Amino acid sequence: MAVRSRKFRLGDVLTYIVLLAWSAFVLFPLFWIATMSFKREIDIFAYPPKFLAFDWSPDNYLDVFGLLQDGSGSTNFPRYFLNSIAIVGGALALTVLLGTIAAYALARLNFRGRDAVGFLLILIRMVPVLTVLLPLYVMYRDTGLYNTYLGLILVYLFIGIPFYTWLVRGHVAAVPKEIEEAAIIDGCGTFRMLFRVVVPVMMPGLVSAALLALIYMWNNFLFALILAGPDLLPVTTGLLNYLGYSSDYGNLAAACVVTTVPVILIGIFIQRYIVGGLSGGAVKG
Repeated sequence: MAVRSRKFRLGDVLTYIVLLAWSAFVLFPLFWIATMSFKREIDIFAYPPKFLAFDWSPDNYLDVFGLLQDGSGSTNFPRYFLNSIAIVGGALALTVLLGTIAAYALARLNFRGRDAVGFLLILIRMVPVLTVLLPLYVMYRDTGLYNTYLGLILVYLFIGIPFYTWLVRGHVAAVPKEIEEAAIIDGCGTFRMLFRVVVPVMMPGLVSAALLALIYMWNNFLFALILAGPDLLPVTTGLLNYLGYSSDYGNLAAACVVTTVPVILIGIFIQRYIVGGLSGGAVKG
């Protein structure tokens, strides 16, 4: 027993060591970009690298938002950030609304081709983006959707709805049908029963699915690069403006931090929904 106990403890120690090493490997780039956003140029290129022992300065953040008196005074980053909020916010709202209705239909309604539609949803998610970019560009150019908020919101729906619907379908199937039958007996129509009864029951699943859809939309790069002009770029694509022959790595690091922080904060605030949501939909498929 003592030998077996020591083996278990040794295995636990090795597991923790491996997990700590992997966590350090994953988190180190985030730590590096976060500290670099507070460095001056001389500290960024210092050798050996300065991890914490440098003169911390908020100038990079001020310059990114055009608030630095000695800076260039002109920056498009705030516009890019607002573009991302408008485009991703509109697309996410439509994704949650339409995706929830579609997921309920796929989980509860019996119609011919239901399984094929479900398979098509996940198949669309697997299609490489580059295969649809050229047709989309031609279609957007001919229909006037190029470089418009509506055009980008519609194409972001292409990213979010299939994945969101596939996830929420499992959560709908996990809701007992008796709850819906009781609501119908009480006089609820289909949509009222869905949003007043079913949605509150599976709220953790909806929140976790919406968060994953938000991450996919917020981080998307290629669609906006091809289908939007300079004034309508979201923040992830607008970061390209900091790259060139004379790249300002301090400003680029600050812009990357500002771009990443909103999604991290949203994840932290709704983390209690995420754990329940990711496990709740696994009851039924």
